[in-house]
Amino acid sequence: MMSDIIPTILSGETAMDRMPLLALIFQSIPESVIILTLGLTLMGIELKWKRIIPAAMLSSLASYFVRELPIPYGLHTFIGIIIITLLVLLFFRISLVIALNVALVGIVSLALVELLYWPFLLLITNHNITAIWHSQTLRILAAVPELVTLSLITWYCIKRKITLRTPGNNKEKHKYQGTDHL
Repeated sequence: MMSDIIPTILSGETAMDRMPLLALIFQSIPESVIILTLGLTLMGIELKWKRIIPAAMLSSLASYFVRELPIPYGLHTFIGIIIITLLVLLFFRISLVIALNVALVGIVSLALVELLYWPFLLLITNHNITAIWHSQTLRILAAVPELVTLSLITWYCIKRKITLRTPGNNKEKHKYQGTDHL
């Protein structure tokens, strides 16, 4: 979802591109798993893989179809945030505010990594955004370092029990006791 937005903005395009099915499987679904996992971790929500995986798959599938809608650029991201929020509400039964924060933290984290990563990728590969985006292979491979980076950040936050919320100041069951807070 978001990984398709930054290159599109940088190239000056105003419409979303069509996501190839292989990119949905090898880029979008892993990205959604990471976005959800990082957002849930930083909001202190217990990670339940039997909920994360189907929620991520539905998020990616929804993104796949939202990209086909003839709506103004940027609205896709807003719709994506709403979809992720609703999926987190449905699968994790937490408050709307926390679910929205899960979605926003995940999307903003992805956007920050992409803003740092894409200019460097373009410089070292000597490809332009259009060439990468129109090659299914390059498109999937270009996402790998970004996904690895986000996975490492997520792993670190899980390992160190880092959360943005203070335990005891929320109604949801907080996963961590004695956490590091940012």
